[in-house]
Amino acid sequence: MMPGISDIKKSIKSRENEILEWVRKLMSFPSENKPPKGYESEAQKFIMKELSQIDLDVFSFYPDEIDGIENNPYWLKDRDYTNERKDVVGLWRGNGKGHSVLLSGHIDVAPKEPDRWTICKPYKPIVKNGRLYGRGGADMKGGLSAMYWAIKILKELGFEPKGDILFESLVDEEYAGGNGTLAARLKGFNADFAILSEPSRMEICPASMGAFLGKIKIEGKAGMPYMGKGIPNPINAGARVIGYLENWQYKWRGMNSHPLFNEAGKELNVLIWDVVSNERDKFVQMGIPIEVIISWIVFCYPGIKEDEFYNIFLEYLMKKIEMDEYLSSFNIMIDKEYHFIRPGETKVDYEGVVELSNSFKDYTGTVPKIGGAPFSCDLALYNDPGGMPSVILGPRGGNLHAPDEWVLIDDIFNLIGIYAYFIINWCSD
Repeated sequence: MMPGISDIKKSIKSRENEILEWVRKLMSFPSENKPPKGYESEAQKFIMKELSQIDLDVFSFYPDEIDGIENNPYWLKDRDYTNERKDVVGLWRGNGKGHSVLLSGHIDVAPKEPDRWTICKPYKPIVKNGRLYGRGGADMKGGLSAMYWAIKILKELGFEPKGDILFESLVDEEYAGGNGTLAARLKGFNADFAILSEPSRMEICPASMGAFLGKIKIEGKAGMPYMGKGIPNPINAGARVIGYLENWQYKWRGMNSHPLFNEAGKELNVLIWDVVSNERDKFVQMGIPIEVIISWIVFCYPGIKEDEFYNIFLEYLMKKIEMDEYLSSFNIMIDKEYHFIRPGETKVDYEGVVELSNSFKDYTGTVPKIGGAPFSCDLALYNDPGGMPSVILGPRGGNLHAPDEWVLIDDIFNLIGIYAYFIINWCSD
């Protein structure tokens, strides 16, 4: 007999404590990404064991072991995979010719810093007021756990899919990574449709933002103005440049629009994420520094090409710099950093998106919101080179990449049911 919604809900309800403890176990692994290295190994070994126990075919591989991958235009150089950083894929083979699906997420998490956690220690998750606190709860071990448990419960309910079901736990997504995702796509672990469990706040997102990343280096002269002659300060110059970047944000917003990103909170932003005036771990002289480095991110909607952006952005910024007399005392360089994280997009009317929306509505009794994800991720790599229509559907949470990260526990339980019911409908035809 084909499992139904009531069967799924009953199974989840009876296992809530077990599920929650499983998520806490996964969150207890400090699988941090600290480029060029990462520490996903122990968490991935746990995932491999759990996939084997539910009788999935399990595969693991290093991202850089794929032939020719380092020459791929989407490969990010200078990452280190010697620390047993392996992708893990579980395959449940279908017994017919039904649709296949890929359930995907990354196991790496942002570092625990700044280490100012007040509710719990980063890797000792606790439950409080319906939330599960700890590093990686929202981004994205909560969603990844829901995907695993959807498959586990369907196995226990005796479901027999016609199409293949793939589950993957990927390394090296944080810090503009993507190499783990790229490796899985080139390895051939693709399907008719992919779902990512990034924290979309329970919104079905067939599109995500892209991101341009770079640095502005402002070089001057160091010292103290003891000899009666002023020394222009690159910190003051940096403040002026940051003001121009803020102005660019509003100019950039006025130049772009997208129907899936037309609500508050989904505007295009400029993010200044680091400003340094001396090399880290070096002795700091008391005086005017010799340079300031500003690290920035500019987000974009689908449809923006890399060259198109830089032509407009550099023209704007260089014109502002040239017109600013104070900045004429400095050598200013603008460089790209990491690589362009491409925006992803799948048509809203694709049959997989429609089926997921229907399954969400039938399972929860509420109509899901469909829109764009207001963050950048690897969605575009599932589209190309993966060749898969793809969406993001993950839980609500807060404090991502910050102290006291949390995920909503009820969302994890609901996602298990939504994923499971979608698989029943999708992989049976």
